[in-house]
Amino acid sequence: MKVASKKPRKQRKALFNAKNHHRSKLMTTRLADFLRDTYGIKRVPVKVGDSVRVIKGEFKNFEGTVLEVLPKRQRVKIKECVFDKADGTQFNPPIHVSNLIITKFGDEKKMDPWRVKLIQRKEGFVAEEILTTPKKKKQGKEEEYI
Repeated sequence: MKVASKKPRKQRKALFNAKNHHRSKLMTTRLADFLRDTYGIKRVPVKVGDSVRVIKGEFKNFEGTVLEVLPKRQRVKIKECVFDKADGTQFNPPIHVSNLIITKFGDEKKMDPWRVKLIQRKEGFVAEEILTTPKKKKQGKEEEYI
């Protein structure tokens, strides 16, 4: 998504009003080196449940799982990154996706089919044990997994 204007106000407006298929591209973050070697890709969109490491800012070198993704603001809330308020309650501050590295996917045993297709499309590399997803086979009213 490219905006013709150099004015910050119009840049921010374009990011805020971006369409969903552009927004998923904006929410991508780098993979850790060992994941990059395994899957052969550099960046993947962040999803809830992924384990990430903060590489910049006040929470540098913190590792945790993603609680919430805020696509309008391009930010993520992480479980282990917590601030204490004056009244004693705690909250998770939003952290920009450019300050994160994905260290582990949410559910490695049964990866999301959308993410599997994305990895296959980007690199064409498929590790059968890691990327297999169960397929449904319909027999009458019952559904069986192969």
